[in-house]
Amino acid sequence: MEHSDFRELTPSAMKILMVLGSQYNGRNNGDLSATKTTVKSWGGMAEGTLAKALRELREANLILCTRASYRRRDGQKCALYALTWLPIDPCIGKGLEVKDTAIAKRKL
Repeated sequence: MEHSDFRELTPSAMKILMVLGSQYNGRNNGDLSATKTTVKSWGGMAEGTLAKALRELREANLILCTRASYRRRDGQKCALYALTWLPIDPCIGKGLEVKDTAIAKRKL
């Protein structure tokens, strides 16, 4: 984690990266979420701050959105993310909008 992209994160973005990283179990990269509910157990965060932190992480190329959030008559689904320094895992049944990968998008 010595890369400048990581070291230069704002505290909010760092917190969200930790929220996402804490969900990773070795086979679910691409099925990580950062909703108000998941962030609540980490002390919470205002919705606007959460959106800004996620944008910062995407712009720093530390996370990739694997499924956009959506709302339908049958319910809603949250956005899902992958950590870019790990390969994207096959997340069967999650409706990912990106394919799983054998190699990571980047190195840290």
